[in-house]
Amino acid sequence: MKPFYPAAGLRYRETGALAGVGTYGYYWSSSSRLAGDYLAGHLYFNSGYVNPLGWGSRAYGFSVRCVQN
Repeated sequence: MKPFYPAAGLRYRETGALAGVGTYGYYWSSSSRLAGDYLAGHLYFNSGYVNPLGWGSRAYGFSVRCVQN
């Protein structure tokens, strides 16, 4: 069974407002860029693009999906 990642959007750190629900998705990785860094790896996608490893501030409200190998 393939994993399903809905386009849940994000929550802005500055205002707490939701954005992009149903249009794009951000999902956190469990990895930070460097030990103690405020940046963490994330998956980003929209209808025509996938970035499997971007880096973003952990202050943003991205979705989390637990996956077991």
